[in-house]
Order: sequence, then structure tokens, then C-alpha cells
Amino acid sequence: LYDEDIVFLTMVADLVGRTVRLHRALTTDRERRVDSQWTLENSSDEDRTDSIPHPPVKMEGIIGESPALKQVLETVSIIARTNSTVLLRGESGTGKEFFAQAIHKLSRRRKKPFVKLNCAALSESVLESELFGHEKGAFTGAISQRAGRFELANGGTLLLDEVGEISPALQAKLLRVLQEGELERVGGTKTLQVDVRLICATNRDLE
Repeated sequence: LYDEDIVFLTMVADLVGRTVRLHRALTTDRERRVDSQWTLENSSDEDRTDSIPHPPVKMEGIIGESPALKQVLETVSIIARTNSTVLLRGESGTGKEFFAQAIHKLSRRRKKPFVKLNCAALSESVLESELFGHEKGAFTGAISQRAGRFELANGGTLLLDEVGEISPALQAKLLRVLQEGELERVGGTKTLQVDVRLICATNRDLE
């Protein structure tokens, strides 16, 4: 359980349109995000949920009545109604995964998979394979075709923990998936279409 002091985490849920703030070039989008933040009544039908209001957010393991916690929970509730990429920032152990799961469970994707991956625990080559999958024979030990996390999360939500550890080369591929909804498995040439809501978490200041 997290008490109110711990929940006063510096968790920031930043709505970033269709991209994650993975590198400084994307910060030019900041003003547009601020101007359009939570103007849900003007959102397209694609980004709206039904008209039934969401009840107050309750998450198992998170207890408290502080204004800071209530504000975070309200932000979670609002974010969940959109289909946009989210960045959760906070110290290790402050419950970022709890909030990511809450966003998924309150979203239209709740009946689809919630898949997670810790980017810091893997080498770059392994991380690429985990994210995008690989074809048989793509590298030593690739004895069969394997779907990546994006494919496994198709229709649902993918949580990338410690996203700040992703290399610039993989960031470019990641952005392509976010912007175009397309990827190729490692060693493959066939373009695959995926529909995934991405939630990223980090304990670093990516700016």
C-alpha cells in the first residue's frame, strides 16, 4: 500500500498527441498539446468514449485523500477517455505501473491486452526483438518466428517501463509505429499494421 506521502509522487501524465517525448525534437509540439489539453468536447468521435461518465477512480493498493492524489486520479480518469500516448514520470517505486493499468482499465481498450516491457533490463538487440518481433533465422538463436510486444498488444495497451533507456535508433522505429501504426519484424520485409495505445514510464527527465 502507498500512503499519502508516497503517493505525492512527482508522477506526471503528459498527453503528447500521437508521439512520445523521446527526444528534444518533439518538444516543438508542446504548445499544441497545452492548447488542446482536455478539450474533450471538441475531440473527434475517434477520441471520445460513450457519454456515460466515469465514476471516481479507485485503484487497489492506492489509499489517500490528499489533494495531490485526487488530482492525479482525476488526470488518470481524463486520460483514459482519450486514445493518446502518455508519459508517466516519477521515482522508482511510486506506482507508475498502477496508474498505467488504471488508464487501460478505464479506456475503451479495457477488454484487449495490457502488455508491459522493462526497457532497461534488455540489451538493444534483444529489446528490438522484444518490441517488434523477429523472423526465423533473423539472428543466431532465432529458430522460429516470434511476435513482438506491439503485435501482442494489438488493440490494447503497451506499457514501456524505463523508456528513457531506449537508444536513438530504436526511438526512430518506435516513432514510426506511433505515427503510422506500422512495423516490420527483425529480419522481415512484410509491413504489419498494429493499433496500440502506448504508455511510457520513466524516472528520468527526458527533456
